[in-house]
Amino acid sequence: MENRSHFVVAIIFILILGGGAVGFFFWLSTGDNANRTIIIETTQSVGGIGSQSPVKYKGLKVGHIVSVDFDPHDASKVRIVFKVDDSVPLNQSSYGQLATQGITGLSTLTLSTPDLSAPPLKGNPPQIPLHQGLLDRLKKRGKADLAKVSTILDQIQNLTGGENAKHISQILAQLDQATRQLVEAEKSLQPTLAQLPELTQALQDTVASIDRLTEQAIPAIRKAGAAAASAQNVGQSSQDLIRSLNNQVLPHIDALTRQMHDTARQIQQLSAELSAKPQSVLTGPPERRPGPGEPGFDAPGN
Repeated sequence: MENRSHFVVAIIFILILGGGAVGFFFWLSTGDNANRTIIIETTQSVGGIGSQSPVKYKGLKVGHIVSVDFDPHDASKVRIVFKVDDSVPLNQSSYGQLATQGITGLSTLTLSTPDLSAPPLKGNPPQIPLHQGLLDRLKKRGKADLAKVSTILDQIQNLTGGENAKHISQILAQLDQATRQLVEAEKSLQPTLAQLPELTQALQDTVASIDRLTEQAIPAIRKAGAAAASAQNVGQSSQDLIRSLNNQVLPHIDALTRQMHDTARQIQQLSAELSAKPQSVLTGPPERRPGPGEPGFDAPGN
């Protein structure tokens, strides 16, 4: 009889201890003063959360999830019912996000209120939206980037494949041929370029000789004119001859001298340009920018 009474007492003690442990565990998992019910309806994936999953606000646990199930009115949506503490500032700007906890794969419902001055929530129970979390945004962006990369690769394949590949090969071959022709033209121009300094020097010597001849002729002509003017016995024909020399010969000599100077300068410019850019024989001279007063001139700073 005494053994039976000890057995009953032990059973009662075990039941009380088990009930206390269950109650304590339930108290820890539900988060204390979570009395305010909130609902989230979303079409997003809500993997990683379930009943009794924690709800946090600014890193602090403020409640727990009551249930996660399909919306009874729309099977395409998921309905999340959770409870939070009354002290959590939630209003019409509030929203929820799913945040992954470490490497366990479990998620936490995180609440945010960007505008504390927004109007209070409406409805009984009120609803807030669910925004995409960081991982969901990265996945969405990654899919969009992969689609763009795939499109670019398809375009490159279309550009470099089929008939376009033949055209590209022909263009490369033509460029290679043009390069070889340019090198050959440059080699063939070397002898000409080597002779240009000698030609320029000879032309300059000729111009110098003409200058000296002109300088020597002008005083002689002037002396002849003075002698003709002072001599009383010189006829009108001598004066006409001297006047003809002054009016016709000297201007031509002066014009010839200026022309020879211009030719020498142009040859020097041509020599310098060919030395710097031999390919201009094939491609033509570089386009000269219009100067002030010419059509198309653009002043600096405009």
